[in-house]
Amino acid sequence: MATQLQNSLTIIGGTGVTASNSGNSWNGTSPIVQQISVGNDISTTGNVQFNMITASSYKFGDDHSIQSNGQVLGSVTHTGTTSVSTTLTISGNTIVGGNITAEELIAELTSSNTIFKSGSTRFGDTIDDTHHITGSLYETGSFVLNGYSSNETSNDGLLGDNSQTAIVTEGALKTYADTNIGTTIVEPYLRKNFNKNASTISNNTASFSAFSASAPDGITATNENDFLFFNNGQIMEHDALTIQQSGSDFLLIVDPDSIGYNLASDDEIKAWGKFNA
Repeated sequence: MATQLQNSLTIIGGTGVTASNSGNSWNGTSPIVQQISVGNDISTTGNVQFNMITASSYKFGDDHSIQSNGQVLGSVTHTGTTSVSTTLTISGNTIVGGNITAEELIAELTSSNTIFKSGSTRFGDTIDDTHHITGSLYETGSFVLNGYSSNETSNDGLLGDNSQTAIVTEGALKTYADTNIGTTIVEPYLRKNFNKNASTISNNTASFSAFSASAPDGITATNENDFLFFNNGQIMEHDALTIQQSGSDFLLIVDPDSIGYNLASDDEIKAWGKFNA
């Protein structure tokens, strides 16, 4: 004996759910088969796809989950491109096998000797570390190399500031060398070598009508070691000699006790050395 329902039962498919006999009423007097299905294979081996999922947490396996605050617990392997429109926070380590491209890179570590809380940065921790930089380096402040500090690069060809912290350019050094060491001052002084004869001899002092050459800045002052003196063809020992410029006369003063003889008025005394001309 068939049992008839007082009110018929009707199954209608909804969003994402399909009924094979959707909308057909069933009151129990005759059989009806309803096959209910969804758009995805939701079995344990299926490949499920949704447009969007909203939940307080998502669990993947026994030890992987994504919390409602966006925190990922466990290891995640992703193939393809990931786009993050706001902030990505990783509480653990990040290993990148490819390149990192960023408009700005800010790193803050407190337990490493690479970057400190104060903001000071140290590249490398051993003397054999090598760092390669391609491109330009812009720096404000001082530059310290092996304990020596420099705070500017100077193009002053005069080197007038006598700075202990400026590095000169090639152009500045060439200008200074050409002016002070080249053909203008130092080189002509070093090449001076003129011969003079004593004009008068009196009281063991030979007088020459000449001017001694003045040494440029940075060169030892002209002294008796810059000359050779000969008395009647015999070289005179420097330890017994003193030179002095007196007006337009160059004086050779001889110590007879040291040299072993007195100068005679008819001695022929010649001088070779750094006279002006």
